[in-house]
Amino acid sequence: MKNLYLCVKRNFDSISNNFAPEYADCHLDVEISAPKGLGGVKELSVRIYSSSYRLMGVGCTTHEAGRTFKKAAFDMANDDLWDAGLYRAYVYINGVPKWLCQVELPVTSDYRTKSSLEPIEKYPIEMFFAENLAMTGWWPKLYCGRFKEPIIRLLMERLMTFSNNIRNRTAKKLPHLLVTGEGEACGAKAFASMILGGFITEDDVARKYSLSVSEISTGAYGWKNMEEKVAKAKAVIVEVSDLDYNAHTVNIVNLLASIIRYDTFRDTTFILHGTDKDIRMMMEKCKLMDGLFTEETTFRLSSDRSIGSEYVYDREQEDFTKLVEGILDEKYGCKETDSDCGASPCKAERDLQSMVGLQRVKDDMRETMMMAMFNRKRAEMCLQTDSEQRNHMLFLGNPGTGKTTVAKLVGEIYHNMGLLSKGHTVETNRSKLVGEYIGVTEKKTLEAIEEARGGVLFIDEAYTLVSNESDTKDFGKEVLNALLTVLSEPEPDMIVIFAGYEDKMTAMMKTNPGLKDRFPLTFHFDDYSAAELMEMACRSLKAGNYRLTDDAHKCLASLIEKASSRRDEYFGNGRWVHNLINQGIIKSMARRVMTSSTTERNISIDLLCVIEESDILDAERNFLCLKTAKISSPRPIGFRA
Repeated sequence: MKNLYLCVKRNFDSISNNFAPEYADCHLDVEISAPKGLGGVKELSVRIYSSSYRLMGVGCTTHEAGRTFKKAAFDMANDDLWDAGLYRAYVYINGVPKWLCQVELPVTSDYRTKSSLEPIEKYPIEMFFAENLAMTGWWPKLYCGRFKEPIIRLLMERLMTFSNNIRNRTAKKLPHLLVTGEGEACGAKAFASMILGGFITEDDVARKYSLSVSEISTGAYGWKNMEEKVAKAKAVIVEVSDLDYNAHTVNIVNLLASIIRYDTFRDTTFILHGTDKDIRMMMEKCKLMDGLFTEETTFRLSSDRSIGSEYVYDREQEDFTKLVEGILDEKYGCKETDSDCGASPCKAERDLQSMVGLQRVKDDMRETMMMAMFNRKRAEMCLQTDSEQRNHMLFLGNPGTGKTTVAKLVGEIYHNMGLLSKGHTVETNRSKLVGEYIGVTEKKTLEAIEEARGGVLFIDEAYTLVSNESDTKDFGKEVLNALLTVLSEPEPDMIVIFAGYEDKMTAMMKTNPGLKDRFPLTFHFDDYSAAELMEMACRSLKAGNYRLTDDAHKCLASLIEKASSRRDEYFGNGRWVHNLINQGIIKSMARRVMTSSTTERNISIDLLCVIEESDILDAERNFLCLKTAKISSPRPIGFRA
């Protein structure tokens, strides 16, 4: 059908979008129009992805099927910036992908982009992505693993070919796969386990089994025990490490090759991964391995998660690969001190103490930590009759008061004390947990729980999980029901943190009498004072290599004082300061510098660093206008992305 359009416009005015989630700073106004009308539309949803297929936002609306559909509008709120550039939009009708288009967002926010929607069946790869990959639990991990667009596109093409061959009966099953690359930093392990393993097992972690050639060759684990687990698995992830290829090792690896080559386990797909060097050595020493994998079944990654790029060492990427597999070495965890955990403050504790304000939280957290260590020592000496180790928390406070930042530090602190096995933090909210269809919500919630094991599960705006209306179809209740299981575990190796406005969180706890008892720890995040907001602003500017003139410093302090004195419960606190600087002052400064300099040669270091009083006044006049003092009550909770 022709004459279908999708219009988008970036919206930097976060103040006018005060009804959006607390976590969202960036907005995209989206409109879908069908001037000639569409029939049979019960549900319409649009999903927008970046050029590298990272999900940026989702909008969904219901419609009376008997009426003609002509137009729908969405405010897509996100905590990531809608940068200028190319995006992909997919439109679903009644849960089925129907149309797509490319959207080019300009640099300016004053321009609305209009694109014609095309039938998605004209583009087989995009159709396969929208139907089979876009909504899986493993697809977002491609972005977490920092894999680049070339390897993502190659992955889509290969998976579509594999699936078509199976559907057309030209292949009985997926072929066995090989992932290799330039050193450990290439992410081969994460790609093999999370991405390929996730696709093959259809996100069923129980059907995935990981082992290493080293474990088999050294006899660290008995083959009989491994054989039983391999037989039950749908995907077996095999790590090929640096081995001493003596006669025994060669025989063992050739045996593994025979098992793979002759499909001993007919329902199991083997995925081997390792560095180029280790894979090459294995192929040379073990002849049965050579030729087992073709070009179509091999994924070769460069060290920057793309194809064929120059390698630049990145410690953070290496840490990620180890972390997602749950094998982060002790030297990356409690490395601040060689004494017993908890004997001296770790980096996370020092970071907490160095945060602006939050004295009440800091004092309460210090007492909570001492109590946790006290109970642990009693348990070690068999003095503790109660073995429960529940440390679930409520973070109560207004937007921008540091709840998310502190939640991340809590995971690291409790890991340092030996009370969490990993210490990572998984951030989520209603829009990420509540599914679009029946049964999806529980699945998403259980996946989030498993991902957070060993660390912190942080649920922002937790009160949105409970509707004030008696709606039996509200999927938010499914999230709470799924969470009650882990909240009831005596030693869950996980901390669940609910965060949000104090009054709304209190009301939510009253809806379920047993819920509050499962959160023994409560922390109150007070609003920042004007002086604390000013300190926060000065720290941020200093970190960005900016300097305020004396007049600019006084002007900024006056502006913050005025905004602080007129605040209400929806005032953004630290987020307000962040937006003031990045969306107001810096943009005003950039406009002044670039319009006053005729050529780039006239731009000095001082021009690029010194903020003048006029920049502050311009930001107040054009961006803020102190509208934050006039924010109204938020609209009813609905579907948001």
